[in-house]
Amino acid sequence: MIEGIPLLREIIVLLTAAIVISIIFHRIGLPTIVGFFVTGVLIGPYGLRLVTDVQSIELLAQIGIVLLLFTIGMEFSITKVKKIGIDTILAGGLQIVLTTAIVVIITHFTGASLPVAILLGFIVALSSTAIIMKILIDRGEIDSPHGRLALSIAIIQDLSIIPMVIIIQGFGGIEIVTAFSIAKTLLLAALSILLILAVSYIFAPRLIHQAARLRNREIFILTILFICLGIAWFTSKLGLSIALGAFIAGIVISESEYSYQIAAEILPFKDAFTSLFFISIGMLLEINYFIANMHKIIALSIAIIIFKALIIVSIGQMFKYPLRLIIIVGIGLSNIGEFSFLLMKTGEAFGFLNKDIYQTLLASSIFTMAATPFLFQRSQDIAMGIAHIFKIREFKSTESLRKTTLADHVIIIGYGLNGQNLVKVLKDTGIHYIIMDMDISRIRKAKKEGHKAVFGDAGHPEVLKKVGIENARMLVIAVSDPVSTRRAVKIAKDIKPTVYIIVRTRYIEEVGELYKLGANQVIPEEFETSVEIFSRVLQEYHIPSNIIQNQIDIIRSEGYAMLRGISLAKERIMKLSSILAATVTDTFFIEGESPIANKTIGELELRKKTGTSIIAVIRKDKAKANPQADFKIEEEDTLVLLGSHAEMETAVKILKGR
Repeated sequence: MIEGIPLLREIIVLLTAAIVISIIFHRIGLPTIVGFFVTGVLIGPYGLRLVTDVQSIELLAQIGIVLLLFTIGMEFSITKVKKIGIDTILAGGLQIVLTTAIVVIITHFTGASLPVAILLGFIVALSSTAIIMKILIDRGEIDSPHGRLALSIAIIQDLSIIPMVIIIQGFGGIEIVTAFSIAKTLLLAALSILLILAVSYIFAPRLIHQAARLRNREIFILTILFICLGIAWFTSKLGLSIALGAFIAGIVISESEYSYQIAAEILPFKDAFTSLFFISIGMLLEINYFIANMHKIIALSIAIIIFKALIIVSIGQMFKYPLRLIIIVGIGLSNIGEFSFLLMKTGEAFGFLNKDIYQTLLASSIFTMAATPFLFQRSQDIAMGIAHIFKIREFKSTESLRKTTLADHVIIIGYGLNGQNLVKVLKDTGIHYIIMDMDISRIRKAKKEGHKAVFGDAGHPEVLKKVGIENARMLVIAVSDPVSTRRAVKIAKDIKPTVYIIVRTRYIEEVGELYKLGANQVIPEEFETSVEIFSRVLQEYHIPSNIIQNQIDIIRSEGYAMLRGISLAKERIMKLSSILAATVTDTFFIEGESPIANKTIGELELRKKTGTSIIAVIRKDKAKANPQADFKIEEEDTLVLLGSHAEMETAVKILKGR
């Protein structure tokens, strides 16, 4: 019975509340992580007291954070880290160092001990990867320039959790903190990590391989959990965090050929236990303390948001990122992250944080995370406004560019996959072009490949003028930034109304707006995929290629109106049903070892069985019209068939030996 298992009752209450509140938060557009915090606050011992066995819940939450760090470790493969780029790594590292240093200076001179000051600096320096990723996915901006940069910096922050946890744990065993003691702690921890990695790399891959060979899903899952928890336990025995051990375990198998399957198997466990972790954090927030100190908590939260955003924007300007882009990134990373809670728990365990500091940090962290989605919704407007005020500084990165002397050329905005493919074609055909992108690594790649490329934001008139928009024949926009895309279209048309603009977009709702702004062609990726699919379906039904192309031309000329649910005039729509009923011709090539090779037309009895006639046979570029029944079919012959679509379908099956 449930009464006999108290923990089960607590979990049922917890999950019920979490589901209801998560649904509400999803409806109003807030991340579910914030919903988990609110759930914990409401049902916890300082709220409605629906759950009082917090220690048991925290035990499950610790398992959740272990699995969370294990999967995050799997995501940090060496290959992915290399793709981040040296500039972004330096920018992310500098953000952590500057944020920590400034917080340490402020808090240490206001009376905090050095270990406490460093702990506070670490807590403030980290941002929520889960929050920013959820926002970007929901807005379809995960591959936008600001999306890629924000996630890259978040990755650098998450990686820094390893030395942070080591340093805080080291402080717990040191009476007097000095530079030497910190260096000694890091050195011993580094040696321990090397030992863990050596043992893990020797045993883990072999164990996973043996489990995979059995082709038993249950054994495979148990093996992965054993490796994850085993390495975590081994790490704890060496004096390091159990969560840190799980992170190392994830890194060890990140390059494994089984990593994708492992991630798929662990994900359900991670999500369930991680939700318990965030709910348990919410349970620790004392509502009475929050109400009594609301003014102080809100003021601190606002200060943290502004402070972190300013740090990121300043560093971004040092690395010459466009001002608009780095402001959006700064707003997205202005919160305190989920890994900060791990640091808080570690600091609390060693007595570095008293009740007031802990509750204030906890409440401020939850507040900044909850505020981020609302601030990010306005980030484009905020960035545009600030960029307009400081427009002279915005163009500083492009002042060294000379205005292009190209004429009748193509301006390509975005050097992703689509941009690279277009460049290959233009280069082969001798058409002049120039590339523009806000990702400096892409610009360097383009220049290294011998292309004319410039770094800049197409959403500003001065930048477009420098790449010769007045003399350009065509502008091709292939970036995943809807706001920048719309601005680029409008500005380009304002400067040169006759320029031909082609826009690639991932967002269906953008099609109509882009046409209104002056785009000549808008190519939504989803619709082009649909066009390719239906054209291949019609080919399989032997619709003549000119008819298929005519259908495609109609759909594209109408701006994909039919696919967007907009009715077209009846005279514009082809009656495919009448075409399907009509008699058409088709060809069939006889491949080597075909079941009908060396048979005569009479032996096939194709007309008798299907109604389809063989009206000609093409052999070695010579056509034999109206072949007789005794004509023998050979390999590499091409049969010319005549019949209705239904007859043709059956005939092809017979010719294929079905």
